[in-house]
Amino acid sequence: MALDGLRGVALLGVLFFHANGALPGGYLGVDLFFVLSGFLITSLLLAEHSATGSIVLSTFWIRRARRLFPALLSLMPAVAIYARFFAEPQQLQSLRGDALATLAYVANWRTIFEHKSYWQLFSAPSLLEHTWSLSIEEQFYVVWPLLVAFILRRRSYRSVLVVSLVLVALSMAAMATLFTPQNSTRAYLGTDARMAGILAGATLATVLSQNPYFPPQTVRRLDLLGLLAAIGLGFAWFRLDGTMPFLYWGGFWLTEVAALVLITCAVLGERSLVARALAFRPLTLLGTVSYGVYLWHWPVNVFLTSERAHVHGLALHALRFAVTFAIAIASYHFLERPVRMRGVPFGRPQYVVPAVVALSIGLVVQSTHARPLAASNLATLGVGGNAEALSKPAHFRISVFGDSTANSMGWCLRGLREKGVQVDLWGKDGCTLFADMCDGKHWAQRVKESRSNVSLVFVGGAFMHGITVNGEWQTACHQDWDAKFQRELAHRLGDLRDATEHVYAVTIPYAVERWDTANHRQQVDCINASIRKAAIATPGVKVIELGRQLCPNGVCQQDVGALAPVRPDGVHFSITGAHALTRWLLTQIQS
Repeated sequence: MALDGLRGVALLGVLFFHANGALPGGYLGVDLFFVLSGFLITSLLLAEHSATGSIVLSTFWIRRARRLFPALLSLMPAVAIYARFFAEPQQLQSLRGDALATLAYVANWRTIFEHKSYWQLFSAPSLLEHTWSLSIEEQFYVVWPLLVAFILRRRSYRSVLVVSLVLVALSMAAMATLFTPQNSTRAYLGTDARMAGILAGATLATVLSQNPYFPPQTVRRLDLLGLLAAIGLGFAWFRLDGTMPFLYWGGFWLTEVAALVLITCAVLGERSLVARALAFRPLTLLGTVSYGVYLWHWPVNVFLTSERAHVHGLALHALRFAVTFAIAIASYHFLERPVRMRGVPFGRPQYVVPAVVALSIGLVVQSTHARPLAASNLATLGVGGNAEALSKPAHFRISVFGDSTANSMGWCLRGLREKGVQVDLWGKDGCTLFADMCDGKHWAQRVKESRSNVSLVFVGGAFMHGITVNGEWQTACHQDWDAKFQRELAHRLGDLRDATEHVYAVTIPYAVERWDTANHRQQVDCINASIRKAAIATPGVKVIELGRQLCPNGVCQQDVGALAPVRPDGVHFSITGAHALTRWLLTQIQS
């Protein structure tokens, strides 16, 4: 019961972190899940070996598949529906890759190889962003039982303990080595770097399997340690940002040690005061359905935007929680538990399971095909493909460059449905102007290929990014950061000026919602100063003061009409909410 309660605590951390960062360090709930998984899986393996003298791997993996796969497969039709009816065209290819990587349990490596930043999940949300942790756990479920079974054929439990400790040390070293301040994603998502938490749980399971009983005095001491561990985790969950170097050079390991202490208390049962607290009924119920809640909560968050739900703030989060729990409870009672207890409800598993997997893949692939529009609709909407010309030339063909905020602005321009205006989106998620991923060297080529006569450059998320200077992490308002940003922007503006009739550098507004801090406002001011200087240094480039237009005198306009925020997540523009602002932007371009 207490372990279920601990699972419920971990889930609450993740839920509140994903509620627009309401709990800044709530992502550490995933580490608590990792340690729990390592402990529980290893306990099951050792218990089976102790009882029977062997480990039947096929039976173990079948149990894991029954536990995890049905709920995951049930998510795929929802992904297909979202892709078919709600996703924006530029999201389809990425969504297909995410879904297939999720089904193959390699989502974490896909994110790494795509050079995405996990910490942009709020500014550029992906429907399956959260499945990276499920992939790491499944990779553990495949490899670790093999290793344990191999060791126990000739060695004792002590050998399992030694191997797990060695692997923990190697994983810790991998995290410390792979982490760089400018890109923490590799260290955060890599299986090699994150395996320390799971293996720490496995280590504890091995220790407790040999020493299952504790005298009363030891229990009292463990309770005291458990209280200190809970306080330490609470502090970490409230204060630690996921990009802090401290986390990767020791912080994660400290939180995992705290998790080990809490698990030890939990297994003591009624003898432990900490275990009794964790056995609080609402927590244990939450822990019981935690897998379904975790699986569905992020897709629900991404789908239920304030624009679709017509509520925002606390009411929006409450609605998302309610919908998530309703789906998860139904999934647990009507799908997960029946399949786990009795297997597939019809047919033979060797035929039914591959057929369902194939059907899921087919649904995802079919729904994520590019959706062509008729030529007449293209002319009306002005939304032709990035490299295709309309049957009749547009008066304005606008190429929008920058990051994901630039693409959101581009979609708003398309949403005006202005006759004779065509918009091409060339923004790249996480573009900072400092990295090759921005594709800045090819901006001029893109303009020539699309025959655009207007180029817009907008990097509304620049305040989120930094660079390493002499081994130190620096952001906007640092002399070296500002100089590099201005230099790179001037270079790209010069390229576009030689290829385009009109070039505009667009200033950025202050972010709102969770991003509205004094530090971020100062950084935005420094970035806009650099934008103006880069434009002055590049003859022929004009500046559009979108920042001042949206945030006159430092007060940002957010609600243009009833329940229609300009930037629902505080950074990206919505087609409905930003309609008036986008109309103003178009007049600046056309003037």
